[in-house]
Amino acid sequence: MELNEAQVNKATSALLKYFETTKKNDLLADESPVWLVLATKIPPEHSKVKPIRIPLKYPIYNKDAEVCLITKDPQSEYKEMLKEQGITRINKVIGVTKLKKKYKPYEAKRQLCNSYDIFLSDDRVIPILPKLIGKSFYEKKKNPVPIKMRKGILLKEITNALNSTYYFINSGGCSSIKIGLTNQTPEEIAENIMYSINYIVEKVPGKWKNIQRLSIKTNKSISLPIYSSLPDEAKKIEFEPIKKVDEDEKDEENEEDEKDEENNDEENEEEDGEDDDDEDDE
Repeated sequence: MELNEAQVNKATSALLKYFETTKKNDLLADESPVWLVLATKIPPEHSKVKPIRIPLKYPIYNKDAEVCLITKDPQSEYKEMLKEQGITRINKVIGVTKLKKKYKPYEAKRQLCNSYDIFLSDDRVIPILPKLIGKSFYEKKKNPVPIKMRKGILLKEITNALNSTYYFINSGGCSSIKIGLTNQTPEEIAENIMYSINYIVEKVPGKWKNIQRLSIKTNKSISLPIYSSLPDEAKKIEFEPIKKVDEDEKDEENEEDEKDEENNDEENEEEDGEDDDDEDDE
């Protein structure tokens, strides 16, 4: 099963054209992510805390992206590790203890979520993060991305993380995957979709057979379809062909109907005559 590339290109062009139109009417409008919306026929039984990494041809996190890294304690140890390896893409390092104390209030968590484009995290602390960071991160699809905090591979881990997008599996039948940005070209977004779709489908239980619909949208637009599958039940429905009736058969049926009507009229006249005779006898 493959996507229709022409349909994908048509949809990305239409989506960005619509976005530019709305942007002219709203001077305060920000650039928006482009989401690939995946609807499955049978939803997953359980959601997963760890997102699935999906490679992209054109990264959506550029050099100006604000990146926050959540680490084990002490955080100073990992700050030093970043400095030793000359890694400058990380804008903020937060240890678990600092996360618990400084970002305990809901408003502090919300502000932290809004301050960075992407959150990376030591994979060893991922299981405890849902209780520490709150639901706002998950609502905005900013779940911390796990990386291995090991010397020698740290730079590669961070680079791969920032050159990818993420598939967050939830317990519902619909998932949104950030597949591009409105400041990219329609061709770049279309290529990201075509490049990543097989990686995404491979992670869906049942693969293509379980995919009901694929569409793309921005934060405030409607969804534009790029793939749709009929439900399995609909595929099993069979329609019997309509039998064509010959003109001769129609004429014969009409003649029979006329004869039946004549016979009924004669019977009714005979009954009326018998009723008159009975009245005369009286």
